[in-house]
Amino acid sequence: MRRALLEMPASLALVACLVGCADGASTSSDDLAGDPVIALSDPGAKLPELGSSARTAHGPGSDEHVVPTALAAATAKHLAPVGPFAITTCKNGAFCDDFEELAPAARWTSAVITAGSALDFPGPSSSLGAHALRAVTSGGAVDAAYLARDGGAVGGQWVGVLELALLVDALPATAIGGPELAVVDAAGSTTRIGLSIRPGGVALEQHFESCAGSACSARSDLVSSDAKPGEWRHVVVAVETYGTTAPPFGRIEVIVDGGDLLVMPLTVPLSDGKAEARAGITSGDTEPASARVDDVTFYAHGP
Repeated sequence: MRRALLEMPASLALVACLVGCADGASTSSDDLAGDPVIALSDPGAKLPELGSSARTAHGPGSDEHVVPTALAAATAKHLAPVGPFAITTCKNGAFCDDFEELAPAARWTSAVITAGSALDFPGPSSSLGAHALRAVTSGGAVDAAYLARDGGAVGGQWVGVLELALLVDALPATAIGGPELAVVDAAGSTTRIGLSIRPGGVALEQHFESCAGSACSARSDLVSSDAKPGEWRHVVVAVETYGTTAPPFGRIEVIVDGGDLLVMPLTVPLSDGKAEARAGITSGDTEPASARVDDVTFYAHGP
């Protein structure tokens, strides 16, 4: 299930275009070389049509809002709007999982679980289901417990979306590396755009293994100051790569809990490899950690 996004102008965001724009929308380009800003954004040319928007109520007695129908993971159990959530369907070409299957990990490509870590699927769900993915690590930055989904090969230009609900059972001592989009190149080096949970909130991290020097710049940008334990955060991360050999290599757009649109430059080359979505804890805290992920949507599409 997906949280309803507030109605916005059609040209407002790549995120909005990915969930509701027609093919071929274009405007003038933005300068994304600076720090993250809340800004209007160019959806780019020839972005794929992921679906249309449907209008529904945003909870009892509320005004109507536009609910993206294209990037949501709905199952047969999701029969009616409940509170802030609304019924949507998973678009063809996207991967969606609410972990309500009898074998909830079966549709993922692989699992990474280091010694002392674990994955299971208890409650609570972030929406109408009974289960969510829970990742547990025992304490150590190299600890990991996550599922990975292969999204296929991507070239220099592609668009991707990772949408999910995220909850931590307790604030970390330092940081918990959470769900991420990754591209693994032919040499096995990985470039990652991922979420991290800190005592001060939720951050978006850009990391790389094979790109160094002035051509690339790792970043960490706070996207929400709210990381309360035991509460679900709904996060949408959209990426567009430009196919360039110099930064910015593209742009990233983030919305947390249906709030303000954050736009920032893609400063690492997220291209020319195998796209992958990872759900769980991708790097552990210095203390034992537990994080939950639910209602995942993953989409990767080239021109």
